[in-house]
Amino acid sequence: MKKQHVLLCLLFILVNTSAQNSIQLTEANNPMGIKVYKNELYFTNGNNISKLNLANKNPELINVCSLLKKPTAIEIINDYLYIATTNKVVRFDLSNKPLNIEDIITGLEAPSSMYFYNNELYVAEYNANTIVKINPHVENPKKQIVTNNINSPSDIIIYNDELYIVEFFANKISKLDLSSNRTKPETIIEGLNFPANICIHKNELYIAELLGNKISKINLDNDSSSIKEVFSETESPFDLLFFQNELYVSSTDENLISKIDLTPKEEIIIEDKNKISVYPNPSIDYISINNLTTDTFIRISDMQGNIIKEQTVNSATQIPISRLKPGYYLIIIEGADTLRFIKK
Repeated sequence: MKKQHVLLCLLFILVNTSAQNSIQLTEANNPMGIKVYKNELYFTNGNNISKLNLANKNPELINVCSLLKKPTAIEIINDYLYIATTNKVVRFDLSNKPLNIEDIITGLEAPSSMYFYNNELYVAEYNANTIVKINPHVENPKKQIVTNNINSPSDIIIYNDELYIVEFFANKISKLDLSSNRTKPETIIEGLNFPANICIHKNELYIAELLGNKISKINLDNDSSSIKEVFSETESPFDLLFFQNELYVSSTDENLISKIDLTPKEEIIIEDKNKISVYPNPSIDYISINNLTTDTFIRISDMQGNIIKEQTVNSATQIPISRLKPGYYLIIIEGADTLRFIKK
């Protein structure tokens, strides 16, 4: 009886009639941006850009570009790969060797996402709470503000002349009609769990909810449509894209890029209750780390990799974070997975 009780404490078993299969494509270092171009999947991989040929059954990981400064997002058009880094956007021609990286615009405040529309490059400045646009085809382009009535824009896409904006800390999605003269977006979805990125497929908006550990969707054709959960078996989903009717997802906590089959099927999910995790999350004053079995050395860094705090902790330790700026941070644990938390 005692053995059975311990087993029940370790495992939680749930029958899920709408579960889907996830196929791991590759490991990657904090993959924040993913894009497909000419059957190849490009993605940020630490300070590098890497790619996989999706036409191959067992694709080889190929390094495209190295020594970048913390790339956060990518965009590809006409053989040019655009990369958002800490404070600027750079590009290079994929068809030319050796690669010649050139600055397009500097002085940005944590660019988090890019999107091409009408030959202009739209850029989300996360720390400036602003969306700007530039003409990347001229020398020394000037940025023009599209909207600054938003909160922590982590992703943008444009669909049917409407700019969709992920407002990370506001836990919502808003949109702005680019065919009008308006500069204030309207809210279309609220109550999300720290949405990171979005994509649109067959008139449905898919949302990666970072701390919700799930992917949700809503039908854009129906104003009264409610949000639905479509996948909940990934940790900290960050970026999304559809390619040939399959959903590709990057996970920054698991350091993986996966492909998801959204066909419903019945299966049994077994969840490990002893997994190391951070709580409360999000938090204002302090955090603790669950299920540490011994004193453990940790580092806390921002999303640009700057180490903010180092200390030895155990599961009873309350780690003060009240002096941190609002945002999301990493906890690097020796011999374990990297965790993510939100400072409100």
